[in-house]
Amino acid sequence: MRFLLPTIFLFLFTSCNGQKNKPIETKEFKVYTDADIVTSSLLDRNGNLWFGTSTEGLYKYNGEKFSNFNESNGLCTNQIWNIIEDDKGIIWLATNKGLCKYNGNTFTQISLPYIDTSSDWYKDIYPTINPNQANSIIQDNDGMLWIGTSGGGAYKYDGNTFESILADKGRKFEDSLHHNVVQSIIQDKNNNIWFASMSNGGITRFDGETFKDFKSENGLSDNMVRYLYQDNMGNIWIGTNGNRNGGLDKFDGNNFINFNKKNGLCANNVAVVFQSTDEKLWLGSDWGALCYFENGKFNSFDKLSGIAIRTIIEDKKGNLWFGGRKGNLWKYDGEQLIDLTQLKNE
Repeated sequence: MRFLLPTIFLFLFTSCNGQKNKPIETKEFKVYTDADIVTSSLLDRNGNLWFGTSTEGLYKYNGEKFSNFNESNGLCTNQIWNIIEDDKGIIWLATNKGLCKYNGNTFTQISLPYIDTSSDWYKDIYPTINPNQANSIIQDNDGMLWIGTSGGGAYKYDGNTFESILADKGRKFEDSLHHNVVQSIIQDKNNNIWFASMSNGGITRFDGETFKDFKSENGLSDNMVRYLYQDNMGNIWIGTNGNRNGGLDKFDGNNFINFNKKNGLCANNVAVVFQSTDEKLWLGSDWGALCYFENGKFNSFDKLSGIAIRTIIEDKKGNLWFGGRKGNLWKYDGEQLIDLTQLKNE
């Protein structure tokens, strides 16, 4: 299925004057592991695609070729979890070192306010969790930034000051602290801000004045929520981690409808949701499954079976791009599927 690049030497033919040319060696394959993830994607106002990764930094695709930004050429860090473009055209990255913004020339790091939620129990159970890591970021219609963290709740950021919110949501762990991981944030068509908690906090809606929680007792299939997305009709889709009765939930503003493998969902773990221009709702899973929801039915996209999908984006020409674990990056034009996993490094 994958288009492989040759790893042998390529020899040029002898030139017409009989002089032999030196052999040219192609780039060897990069060996990827599950820790190498294409985590996030963005289509900017100029039609460029951006891809964040967990180990390789940032890729930009201008329609013809890829450019890579990493720590060696100025990027704040090679570990990126989310990407947005603000109303001024600035690219913002949610990273393991807080925020990183790119004005087209330079990268600037902005650390989150340092909080120490560590404990002996937490260090033993979750040694890699960093509450000062930015997991998710959006800009609302008023220009405010909202940032979700990996254990410290969320922040509201006006460009100068950080305001801490939701740090005490979700389950209290054995050390009596919440460690609220906010994996996803969206703003809906009514200007409400929604936050997803992976720490058994369910989802929280902020209407500009008050916060309202929705959990399993309100209709959610599970309280460990990974992803939030609003479709063209205004429905909120909630992807859960797949624990217990978890799967995919649809919220129409009044009620929750639950979907899981029993009624056709390809995997109960839903890591990303995206609606393409043809109205299909694409669902990627960290459990190696991809499907789309159309006319009330789930359809498995078997061409990428077994590949963990973490981000989906559509370019200006209508091609879909799928990124995930092991450095996977694929482009799909509706008929042909092209593997760009290795080609993005050329």
